[in-house]
Amino acid sequence: GRIFTAEGCISNNGTKSTPALSADLFGDWREEVMFRTTDNQNLRIYTTTIPTKHKIYTLMHDPQYRLSIAWQNVGYNQPPHTGFYLGSDMKTLPKPNITLVKTASAPKK
Repeated sequence: GRIFTAEGCISNNGTKSTPALSADLFGDWREEVMFRTTDNQNLRIYTTTIPTKHKIYTLMHDPQYRLSIAWQNVGYNQPPHTGFYLGSDMKTLPKPNITLVKTASAPKK
């Protein structure tokens, strides 16, 4: 049966009830869904209020996942996928391939 209904909202696809976006928007590895309201005036983001005991970095650190978010906005909607296995039995989380770029420091006054 149905576990969630976005009251006062409409999906982007009548046959699949596709949200406007599904993604790890808040950066705690769990995904949120975004729907538009029936009057097309607002976007609503739905998330969980249940704390997580799993310490996983934001999924946006994964290049394949970021690309998955982008492809939701161009053509046929598909849910996002990580570039690694994400499951309760995973041993180690792959290290994100992120490079920090130093910026020139502001001149001292």
